[in-house]
Amino acid sequence: MSSTEQIDMAPFSAWLPARPNLDFDLTVKIVGSSASGLIDELASITQAVSLHGCQVMAQTDRLNGGSGHSVLSLRIASRPFYSMGDGCDVIVYLNRGPLEFRQFGLQPGSVLVWEPPEQSRLHPLLPDGIIAYPVPLRELNAQYSQDTGGKGFVAMGVLAYLLGFSEEARRVCLKSLSSSCLFDSGYQFASRSLIKHDIYSLPLAAHGDARLVLSPEHAVKLGFAASHCQSGTNCIGELERSPTQWVARHLAMADKIVSVLHSEHFPDVQAYRGPQGNVFALFRGNNASILSSLNGCSDPRVLVAADAADALRLLVIGQRLIETNRADVVGVVVEEVLTARLESVRVGALAAAISGKPSDAVDGFEGAEEDVTVTMRAEREGEDDAEVGFVAWGATQGVVRDALMLCRNVGMSVAALYPKQIVPLPVAQLESFASTVKRVVVVESGQMRPHADRIEGACVFRPSVVMPHKGTALTPMDLFMREDVGATHDNRSKGVQDESA
Repeated sequence: MSSTEQIDMAPFSAWLPARPNLDFDLTVKIVGSSASGLIDELASITQAVSLHGCQVMAQTDRLNGGSGHSVLSLRIASRPFYSMGDGCDVIVYLNRGPLEFRQFGLQPGSVLVWEPPEQSRLHPLLPDGIIAYPVPLRELNAQYSQDTGGKGFVAMGVLAYLLGFSEEARRVCLKSLSSSCLFDSGYQFASRSLIKHDIYSLPLAAHGDARLVLSPEHAVKLGFAASHCQSGTNCIGELERSPTQWVARHLAMADKIVSVLHSEHFPDVQAYRGPQGNVFALFRGNNASILSSLNGCSDPRVLVAADAADALRLLVIGQRLIETNRADVVGVVVEEVLTARLESVRVGALAAAISGKPSDAVDGFEGAEEDVTVTMRAEREGEDDAEVGFVAWGATQGVVRDALMLCRNVGMSVAALYPKQIVPLPVAQLESFASTVKRVVVVESGQMRPHADRIEGACVFRPSVVMPHKGTALTPMDLFMREDVGATHDNRSKGVQDESA
C-alpha cells in the first residue's frame, strides 16, 4: 500500500468542520497486541492531552473478558465526567487481521485509524459512514525498529495530528515517550499524507487550573505522605505553587514511611500500610480479604474509594479517625477496576482532597466540613421524592453520576446516594435515603452482590440490584436504558443484569 493511498470516506461527513472551541466528549480506543507498549507511557500521554484544559481518563483492559487483545481507552472531555462513558468515537486498530466493528459501537461519523488488510477479501466492507484513515503502520515502524510493538507509538503520533495536539502537548510527548521517534514518524506521515475529514479536534490550549495525572498507587502514597506531612497549611500552598515538586517530595516521603504487604492467603491482594500500622490501603480487596485484615480489631472502619483522588482523601480522613479515637484501624479499599486507570485531577481538587473534603463539588451533595464525622457522611445527589434512587459504592459511583446526567436530560426524577463506608454499614444514612425515594436500586460492580446483601441483612427496606454481565463493565447507558427511558422491556441494554425485588 502506498503511503499516500486514501480510502473513500462517507460523503455526508466531508463537509463537517473541526470544532476546536466547542464543548466535546471524545472516547478513543487503541486496540491490538501493540497497544501494550503504550501502557507504561500512559501518564505522559494523559498529561499531554490535559494541557488542552481537558479532563482525561485512561483505562487499560482486554477484549473478550480478558482473553483478547490489549485495549487502551482514553476519554477526553471539556466538561467534568466520572466514568469511561459509553461507546467509542475513534478506533485505532493496530493489527492486520479482521476487526469486529460491532464490539466497539462504531456508527456513522466514527473514525477508524488502521492499516487495511492487503487483500480486501480478508475484511468485510467498512460500515456506512465510517471515516477511515489508512496508515502504513508496519512500514513507519520498521524505519526505526524491528519490534512491531512500536506501532502503537506511530499510531499515537497520527492521533496527535488528527486531534490537533498543541505544540506544548506535542513537546511533552517528544520529550517523555520512550519511542518518541516513532511518535514523530506517525505525526509527520499524517501531516503530509492525511486529509482530515472528521469533526474531532481538541480545544485550544487553556490556561486554567493546572492538572496532575494520578494513578491509584501514587494517590495512595500521596495520601499517606500528606497525612503525616509536618508542613501544615504550607503543604497545600506548596501544592498550588509547584504541583510537580510537591508530588515528587511527597512520593519520596512515602517511600520511607509506607510498607507494602502481600498476603499468602490472598495473593492477588496488595496492601499499603502507614507508619503507625493502623491505616492501610487494600488493592483489589474482596469481602474475605477485608474481613481477614480486620481480624482482632475492636473498632474498625472500612472505606471504599470512588477514584484516585478519593483514595487520597479517604486516607487523610482515615488518619483523622485514628487521631480522634473514632476507629481502631482504618482500611481504604481500591477496587480492581481502578488499579488499571489513570486520571487527570485539577490541582484545586487535589488540595481539597488533602483537606479531607470532596474532590469535586456537585450540586445537591451534602457538604463536608472540618468535623471528621461530617466528612464521612454519604454524599447525596438528586431530587427528594425521586422515582428511582441509586446506591453505589466505589468505582460504580462514577457510572451512576454520569447516568444521572443522562436521566435528568430527559426529565427523569432520580437521585443517588454514595456511601463511603462499608464497615460498619451506615444504616441510618441508607434508611434515611430510602425514605425519600420510591424505589432503591443498588449498583454492584461485579457478579457478586456484597453491598445488597449487607443492606438486606441490616436495613428495613429491600432494594433492587443491578450488576454487569460477566466479562463486561457497567456503563451509564446501561443504567439509563434499564429504567426504560426510550426502551421497551425487550430491547433494554444487554450489558446489565437486573434482580428485581
